[in-house]
Amino acid sequence: MTMRLLLWLSIIVFISSLFWPRLLDHNEIIFCGVLFIYLMLMPRLRILAVVPFCAAYFSLYTSLALTGSFFAFQPVTNFPFSNSAPLQTYVDGRNHSIVVQIKSLISEQNKGYFRAKLVELDGHHLNYAPLLEMRWYAPTVKVQENEKHLFKVRFKPIYGRANPAGFDQQKYKYSEHIAYQAIIKSHLQKENAAFSLRSYLYERVVNLSDSLNNQGAILALSFADKSLITAEKKALIQQLGIAHLFAISGLHISLFFSCIYLCVAYFTLGFFPKKYLGWFSWRFISLTALLGAFLYAYLAGFSLPTQRAFLMLLFSVAILSMKRKCSLIDLLGLTFFVILLWDPLALLSLSLWLSYVAVCLILIVLWHFPQFKNRKAKNGEMLGFTKIKHYFKFLLLIQCALSLLMLPVQLLIFSSFSMLAPFINLLAVPLFSLLIIPVILLAVVFSVVYQPISVLLFTIADRLIGYFFIVFEQITFAYLSFSYDQGIALIFVVVLMLVLYILFKLQHVNDRLSYFFTFILLSSVFLLLWSEKKNKPHEWQVEIIDIGQGLSVLVKSQGKSLLYDTGPRYPSGFTTAAVETLPYLHSIGIDKLDYLVVSHSDIDHAGGVDVINHAFLPEYILLGEPLAPSALQNKKTTFCRAGMKWSLGSLSVKVLSPLTMGTNNNNNSCVLRIDDGHYSFLLTGDIEKKQEVKLVAQYGDDLKSTLLLAPHHGSRHSSTVEFIKTVTPQWVVFSAGFMNRWGFPAAEVKLRYQDQNVRMVNSGLNGFIRFKITTDKIIMQTYREDLAPYWYHHSFSL
Repeated sequence: MTMRLLLWLSIIVFISSLFWPRLLDHNEIIFCGVLFIYLMLMPRLRILAVVPFCAAYFSLYTSLALTGSFFAFQPVTNFPFSNSAPLQTYVDGRNHSIVVQIKSLISEQNKGYFRAKLVELDGHHLNYAPLLEMRWYAPTVKVQENEKHLFKVRFKPIYGRANPAGFDQQKYKYSEHIAYQAIIKSHLQKENAAFSLRSYLYERVVNLSDSLNNQGAILALSFADKSLITAEKKALIQQLGIAHLFAISGLHISLFFSCIYLCVAYFTLGFFPKKYLGWFSWRFISLTALLGAFLYAYLAGFSLPTQRAFLMLLFSVAILSMKRKCSLIDLLGLTFFVILLWDPLALLSLSLWLSYVAVCLILIVLWHFPQFKNRKAKNGEMLGFTKIKHYFKFLLLIQCALSLLMLPVQLLIFSSFSMLAPFINLLAVPLFSLLIIPVILLAVVFSVVYQPISVLLFTIADRLIGYFFIVFEQITFAYLSFSYDQGIALIFVVVLMLVLYILFKLQHVNDRLSYFFTFILLSSVFLLLWSEKKNKPHEWQVEIIDIGQGLSVLVKSQGKSLLYDTGPRYPSGFTTAAVETLPYLHSIGIDKLDYLVVSHSDIDHAGGVDVINHAFLPEYILLGEPLAPSALQNKKTTFCRAGMKWSLGSLSVKVLSPLTMGTNNNNNSCVLRIDDGHYSFLLTGDIEKKQEVKLVAQYGDDLKSTLLLAPHHGSRHSSTVEFIKTVTPQWVVFSAGFMNRWGFPAAEVKLRYQDQNVRMVNSGLNGFIRFKITTDKIIMQTYREDLAPYWYHHSFSL
């Protein structure tokens, strides 16, 4: 009992780190050490010693893994395994010479974006080699995995976009042990060309599968390299809800382990009856399966998810091999603790939580349906067909249960859910796990042994993948889309339902009336929690979505919404509207926009207009100037002209510019002033000094506004002193990317606002920004400081 309490207390301390505002500093770690010794000397309190131990361990491990030093913000000398100075001391805007060991497979598509271990820095060998994200905008040489190269780089801390919904890039990068990016300025020399078996096999597979239509999928399923999957195919994979199958993780490792285990068990027990092998049979089969899982994890590059999966398998097999009495719940807790001890940053990984929730749900299903665990035929053995039938019944049950019970979690995380995904996965999971992946891995082996067989196997896998996509790509997908509050309500009800069900089961309650009234109670609670939160009659909100270098602003009042600009589009076709704006709007329950205003045609403002138009079908679309013909297909599109007015809930919206259409597209920006009669908000797009002068001359004191969106992201060619004095804002908002190459907002511009006592907030530093405006006050909240003020939403920079 004491060990069980110790185990779960340790896990709770580790989990609590998700809510820390910062990591422990060196004084607090010393205090934890003293407290640990004191508690160890007190027999009655000894069990509590795990609290300071785990807290200090987490901070030390995280600092070392991310910055290369045990203490993130204080240099240490002569400390084993730690570098003398943390990496943030080198984020100084200067070039540094570094030697790195390449840790990624390199193809034509990702030759300018890869990961590497930092070995030397400015001529000094490092005691600990932290992982870096390398960016090379103009590659001059081809690098390969395991090679060491000398580069001249400039360091930049990882600082992902920070919004209440969408993909949390910074949290993900930290979970992958990456806290810094190295921008390559030049390649100096190759240090050595160490041989990499994985890279050698990868090159052979790339050459052998070059003519296949689904080469990218084959490489993703064998080497965890998704760089060759086309954007269209990635979008289809997301729509089908099978993205988890193309990211090698615990699912693949465990299923491959099971596949090898069953095959080896069949042949071993067939040729060598158990009475001859005795105790060795099970251990031989398990070790062989572990070896297969290890080799698959090696092909996948020993990514952190595959490391965790293999560690979990290894630990589980070791525990079961010792034939110690251990319940499934204890085994689950032990493996979770071992994973956290091996890598505490795994707590930040979404895949870890999804995997464990799925495993827990499977255990609940098995507990309710015990007949699926050890089913035998009447004569004691199951025939081959019966086994297959039993397996698919079990698979169907598990898939249906997971689809139903994981639905609230997926809605909470992703804001939407494909209605067909559970049925597609019923076919996809066994097809890929039991047929396509084994065929591909066998082809990889034969690529070294006998290439003609390898080509044949790759062709079979390519055809199977192709047929799968052909069958499902014509389907029209229907999506469930819930707000964040509705997702929370659904999770609450499902958890409550499971708890009540388990209590009823343990108390042997079989009264149908009890179940009926419980269902009515849960339904009532769900409907109560489901109801949308509406703004107060006199409250409106301004929300600046963090989309990096660009702009996207949402204004809401009395159930009406206006989106001003849609963020950037990149040469690859990637848009932040798809991964930031769209998930956020879904999470707050917006399915249709009333107004979409695109200030002007610059790609950092109009880049996501087609995504927003397709997803939310705005009632009205207003443009500062013409866009590309393919960007919009809406009859209600019109151009902004000074003097236009309309209402948005309790607000009045007025267009102040453009006065006339000019040749400078920045000065063609659609300038809006939104007013509630007491407070006001001025949206300026990318106007520059010339247009500011015109606006001051045209409107004078009518420009006065409480909130100001800084013109042109705070460029030095805008925000003149006269313009600022005329507007007299209380707040100014800079929408700019973190450490962007244009230097927005300019230091001189910030000084101008500071001289006028204007409070400044920057989406590049603070993330998502929200202003709640009532008749008597304005409340400003930011994502990093107020909504999610946790340590992993801040950069490791001085």
